[in-house]
Amino acid sequence: MLAEVVLAKSSKFLDKSYHYSIPERLAPAILVGSQVVVPFGKRTETGFVIGLTDHSDIDKLKEIIEVASPSPLFDAASIRLARWISKYYFCFFISALKLFLPPGKKTSRTRPEEHQGERQNKNTAPEPNEEQKMAIDKINACIDEEKHETYLLYGVTGSGKTEVYIRAAAHALSRGKGSIILVPEIALTPQVIERFTARFDNIALLHSGLTPKRRRDEWDRVHRGEAKIVVGTRSALFAPVKDLGLLVLDEEYENTYKAENNPRYNAREVAIAIGKEKGVPVVLGSATPSVESYYLALNGQYGLLKMDSRIDDRPLPPVEILDLKEEKGWLLSHRLREEIKATLEKGEKVILFLNRRGYFTTAICKECGYLVKCPNCSVSMLYHSAERKLRCSHCGHESAASLVCPKCHHNAIGLLGTGTQRIENEVASTFKDARIIRMDTDSLSKSGSHKELFELFARGDANVLIGTQLVTKGLDIAMVTLIGVVNADSSLNLPDFRAAERTFQQLTQVAGRAGRHHLPGKVIVQTYNPGHYAIACAARHDYKGFYEHEIKFRQALSYPPFTGLILLTIMSEDRPKALKVADDLKKLIQCGSLLGPTPAPIEKIRGQYRFHILIKTAETEGTLKSIEEALEKVVVLNGVRVLVDVDPLNML
Repeated sequence: MLAEVVLAKSSKFLDKSYHYSIPERLAPAILVGSQVVVPFGKRTETGFVIGLTDHSDIDKLKEIIEVASPSPLFDAASIRLARWISKYYFCFFISALKLFLPPGKKTSRTRPEEHQGERQNKNTAPEPNEEQKMAIDKINACIDEEKHETYLLYGVTGSGKTEVYIRAAAHALSRGKGSIILVPEIALTPQVIERFTARFDNIALLHSGLTPKRRRDEWDRVHRGEAKIVVGTRSALFAPVKDLGLLVLDEEYENTYKAENNPRYNAREVAIAIGKEKGVPVVLGSATPSVESYYLALNGQYGLLKMDSRIDDRPLPPVEILDLKEEKGWLLSHRLREEIKATLEKGEKVILFLNRRGYFTTAICKECGYLVKCPNCSVSMLYHSAERKLRCSHCGHESAASLVCPKCHHNAIGLLGTGTQRIENEVASTFKDARIIRMDTDSLSKSGSHKELFELFARGDANVLIGTQLVTKGLDIAMVTLIGVVNADSSLNLPDFRAAERTFQQLTQVAGRAGRHHLPGKVIVQTYNPGHYAIACAARHDYKGFYEHEIKFRQALSYPPFTGLILLTIMSEDRPKALKVADDLKKLIQCGSLLGPTPAPIEKIRGQYRFHILIKTAETEGTLKSIEEALEKVVVLNGVRVLVDVDPLNML
């Protein structure tokens, strides 16, 4: 018997498998999925067994030296899925296979297990309503029949989607099957975990915020079959759950489900591939589903499960739009300040949303118009008042905030725009009784975890929460009766065809944080574009109306779901070199509709100049083949990198 081995190192020269003979002493221990040590040239390398065979085209084969894992780390299904990921997302096979491997190094288990066994605790369990029951029954039928179906669970905010996930996971557990529940942000994990741990005692948590040891311990518990339910972020999709019966992606539209580094996979598409491979239902849940998913559901490729009412028929909060063109001098309009005052006086809570960190967004010379930009990135620096520094949000470069313009040398540098720190200062100076928590990446790096800040807000230690998109979804806190959107236009003006969709999603999600319990809520949206369909439809909680506007735009310009996209990014510290390779590549690619090369919307990041070639194609597989052939022919100059992103979500 011979072993087919792929080396752990990734390289275009090593992106293939090698045959090794199996010494008799190791034969019982070598299985598909085993980690092994093999001779390779004059050195030894680590590899993984991806197949066993009786013959090879090579006459004299080297022997495997030793087995490095006590049991297989993956199965044949994982190999097939890794091959698909490698082909579709244009990456090395070993890079795709590593998604299924345990994180970090092997560690001993030193802590007592908190969640063992498969007992189910239903003492907190609410009785589902009719809409929930219909969704649960459909999903459970698939679990029973062990067949794949992709369902879009489209339910308004507060309609009880999490309860549907819990009931379906419980049903899978009763059949001896496991579940994977994905959430888009670590920030959302604590409340979802609390809901699941209140009902089950065999949960594993997997996300990048865990220590390497804790993450490996959790992976090992799943691998041994001690934990049947996994809750986590994108990478938890590859957890080795025994007898998988259910896959769930909560807020399926979120950008965080798309990996930014190789392999640049989308967890939504990979989850569907896993569901097909293993014969399990995949549930994509959201109050604001992606245009692509809703289109596929309307056209019968996904099953559509709708929940149009909130739990106990609580009303969706009314949304009031305020035109900022009529406001002068204040970040918070007179109307919004009145509502904040009234809310705090009643002992209730306020959430203020702004998708900008820092104090001001830009520093600009009022004399000559010079904009202070990061020297490494083609973006303006953000002013942070506490440190009195300018900081780049992309590379972290810092400089002292100076009033002297480096171009004209006038003492005329002014600070424009609005950030979360500036909102915090205005609220603190206007409302003396406000107990404020600011939640953005800057504050979290200093003041602790998302969970700690959420708990402070939930138990009443604070009554005003100011934040970026971290506060727009997942929060289910009593006494939150007022939501203020400080400026709805920040995402609307981005150079991205999904800008309107993301604006609608953010506004709808943040509005859904109000009035989720016994008290009614209200939402005030400040904007310079009150007539834009994304804002007007969000104010009406009208997803269907938004979709009907958006789908016409997508079809007219041949954007998804009507065509596939592949984004090539050519980057280098040397701008002319990057442009030369980009021009040469375009000439060699023979299929699809090509746009570019053009400078990326953010042309320079971390010292690298970037050019984009955007390909619209109805046939992704054939286009990828053409790209592969072009990359084999093109001369990639020294210091130039070419990145291939299939179905890109970040167009900046």
